[in-house]
Amino acid sequence: MLKVKALTCGYGGRAVVSGVDLDVKSGEFFGLIGPNGSGKTTLLRALSRIIKPMAGDIALNGKALGKMAWREIARDVAVVSQQVPVAAMTVEEFVMLGRLPHFAQMQFLESAHDRNITRDCMATTGTLCFKDKPLQHLSGGERQLVQITRALVQQPKMLLLDEPTAHLDITHQVAVMGLLKRLVRELDVTVLMVLHDLNLASEYCDRLALVSEGRIYKTGTPQEVMERGIIEAVYKTTITVGKSPVSSKPYIFINTSKEEK
Repeated sequence: MLKVKALTCGYGGRAVVSGVDLDVKSGEFFGLIGPNGSGKTTLLRALSRIIKPMAGDIALNGKALGKMAWREIARDVAVVSQQVPVAAMTVEEFVMLGRLPHFAQMQFLESAHDRNITRDCMATTGTLCFKDKPLQHLSGGERQLVQITRALVQQPKMLLLDEPTAHLDITHQVAVMGLLKRLVRELDVTVLMVLHDLNLASEYCDRLALVSEGRIYKTGTPQEVMERGIIEAVYKTTITVGKSPVSSKPYIFINTSKEEK
């Protein structure tokens, strides 16, 4: 669905990401992992067209992303950022904004069809129960679910998310990740997500790309990427790799005793 070839991008003429190749398949749950400052968010911003590539190609369903109109992109791709806006509106009003890319020319108000889609998506994400609640009165976890709901209301084929579980407690982390996994499985939505938590990435993602110093260090399944030598080389810390007792996916343990020595 998404193909990236020799992508270089950055800020003010300085490259942060260089020569990146990436291939994300339709219906895949794909994770971008790597240390702070490795270029994960910069890469996601280029894929979102927030920043313009310095070199290379990005194709969405075979079309060059740079040649697509914003409205066309918004019908296929929805972006969920780290920062959830706190606007003076109700949850339902905020979520309804996701329908804007589908408005007809000279359409200024949502239709009954738009309202039905909004309510259906809110029911899917479990946010319908606080549809009339002011956005600023929600907890951090609730706001993140609402932001994902607004993205879902766009009826996208792909979701791009930048650390959606950052600053959330374990309950809301599981709620967000479980919801995204369900969207992939039931609605065939493709998910490309930046994650810091290696164990969450291992547990939920089908494939991972490990980013290091602006380049892709390793791409593969969690079993292929979460190898001790690979993680220690990139993160510069001593670890042990075990297995989740539930899923048998790789699980990272920090060797604190060795670090202290």
